[in-house]
This record gives sequence, C-alpha cells and structure tokens, in this order.
Amino acid sequence: MKILVPTAAGLEAVVKRQLNSLGYPDTRAVNGRVTVENCTWHDVARLNLFLRSGERVLVCLARFDAPDFDALFDGVAAVPWQDWIDGNGRITVVTKSVNSRLFAHHSIQSVGKKAIVNVLQKRYGALEESGSEYRVELDITDDVCSVNLDTSGAGLHKRGYRTLPYDAPLKETTAAALIDLTVWNPDKAFADVFCGSGTLPIEAALKALKIAPGLNRSFDFERWGCVDDNACRLAREEARDVRVTRKLNIIGGDISPKATEIASFHARQAGVDGYVKFNLRDARQFVSNSSYGVNVSNPPYGERLGDKQTAQCLARDMGKLYKTLDKWNFYFLSPLEDFEKQFGRRADKKRYIFNAGIKCSYYSFNGPKPPSKDN
Repeated sequence: MKILVPTAAGLEAVVKRQLNSLGYPDTRAVNGRVTVENCTWHDVARLNLFLRSGERVLVCLARFDAPDFDALFDGVAAVPWQDWIDGNGRITVVTKSVNSRLFAHHSIQSVGKKAIVNVLQKRYGALEESGSEYRVELDITDDVCSVNLDTSGAGLHKRGYRTLPYDAPLKETTAAALIDLTVWNPDKAFADVFCGSGTLPIEAALKALKIAPGLNRSFDFERWGCVDDNACRLAREEARDVRVTRKLNIIGGDISPKATEIASFHARQAGVDGYVKFNLRDARQFVSNSSYGVNVSNPPYGERLGDKQTAQCLARDMGKLYKTLDKWNFYFLSPLEDFEKQFGRRADKKRYIFNAGIKCSYYSFNGPKPPSKDN
C-alpha cells in the first residue's frame, strides 16, 4: 500500500523527520502530502497512533488521468472496492480540485459515489450503508485524480484531551510541529507564557514522555473488515511499551483564570497533569530559576484576538523579557509583519506557517548553547 500523509503548509519537513524517526526513511513530499511506499495495515496503525504533526493517514488506491467525468467514473469504477469496503459500509466522498477542468465539487462527489456504489452492488446487491464509515477522497490536481481512502476518521489533531472550548486554540498537530522546530529537549525548562488552553505545554509533555498522541482515541480503519486484526493491537502494545516517566520542568502561564483552569483540565485528560504546571501570571512577569530554557508561544494578535496595537505592544514586551532571560531560546508564531521591529532584534530564523488559515511567521530568537556536561 502507498500511504499519503497530508500536512499543514510549511510543515512537510517536520512530518518527514517524524516519519524517519518512526522507521520510514524513504519518504517524498509533494503538494503538501508526504508519501510512504510499501506499507501494511500495521504501518497504517502505527502512523495513526504515533504521528504528531500529520493531519491524516490516507491509503492511495488509484491514480489516473481525469480530464472529464467519463474518465473520472471509469477510473473510480476500476478500483476493486469490494476488497476495501464492507457490504453495509457508509460511504462519504470528499473532493479536492486544483488547476483542473473538473472543479464542481458536488458533481465530482456524485460521479465518484455512483462509480463506487455500482462496483459494490455487483458484489453485495442492494447497499444499506448502515455500518462502518468509509471516507473516500477524490483529489484532482492538474487533471490527475488520486483516489484515497481516509483511515483516520477525525483528523489526527483530535487527540481526545482537549474537550473544553477556548478562544482561537492552536491545533495540536501544529503545536507539536512548533516544538519539533525548536532546540528543546526534556532536560531543559519549557515554557509558554501565553498558554491559553494549554496545547503547547501538553504536547511538549506528550513528546518528552513518548506518549503516542493517538493512544486515547479510535480510528475509522479499526472497524473495517479488510484490516488485519493484529495490526492495531500490535501498534497499541508498542505505544504502551515505549512511554517513559521522567522529571520535567514544563510551565504554562496565562493572564486569564479561565484559561489556566481549562489548561489544567486538559492536562489531566491527557494524563500529563503531574508533569505540567499552569500559573495565573502576566507574560511580562515570567521568571524562572532555570538558566537555560525554551519558550514557545502563540501570542494574541489582531486577526485572532485583540487588535494590532495590542499585538505590537506584546511583541515589545516579549523583547524586554528576552533580555532578562538571555540564555533562553524564544519562539513566537505571529502574523504581525513588524514583529521583529517591535521585538527589538532580527530573528535568528524565520519560516512561514499557516495557522487557522492565517499566514504566520515562526520567529526563532536564540540564546547561547548550554555548556557541555563533560566540562
């Protein structure tokens, strides 16, 4: 099987590194999707459980030219759907069209669903569609259709721990990627001075404790008759075996009592409440006993919360805070175009990342490397 892992724009390299760490070195990123070849159902299970920043795990069933609806119908109908979908499966077709002659999503859905049903009716007769969910994606890019079966169901950012609503939350998959783009390791202090509902500190703890992010949720493929019964059982056993316990110094702070209350609840839901502390504190008053550390924050900004002047003021205040913690590394995700000017220095590194559809920059302000333990 060929697996496709969609990623948020700007995070393809992060997902490739995560795949490499899981034992999949030969990957390729094209159009916001990372491809993994020669996979089994066990690989599908592992990637759903362990990937921290991939958005979904798709199985590519076919790829063909689709310049018109006849070609689309024939290409979809050529897939042996009876090998994948049960006779009572509930089929949902979703579409994506980029730079193609076929662009009417409703028509693409209708033709694709009709082709799938025709194949299945030849095998099963009348279809009830009362059983397990099967989400089929028809991705037509440059007149080439990729037929993909979504094994995840709900997106992989749905870890299961964030159940209380809060203003403008950062997706868990994006938060995990932001952490991977830092120099942080579990021996260092970690902070988020604008923690909101707690996503960044919680994701840092999950990573440090090697807790598989998908361990406490289910996936659509687990209910399919075509799947090897042992695939998910073995992957879940692996997930339970690799987790560790260790001392961590992870702190989240926020000026809102509601935010810190929600963040503490989410940490309990994630099983990391003994490893993360949340303090009711203004970001400008953050202090730490740790000489070296990493702060990763997604501060409020005009398009998201507050207004531009407030965002500029916060950037200036963070520049002042950085000077008081001159051995720390600071990372900020913000769409504020003059963030560096307000902060008071140029970033050591900047990359573009989309957050909730907003083009942001991820700014890295580096401190000195800690002395070697050998010295």
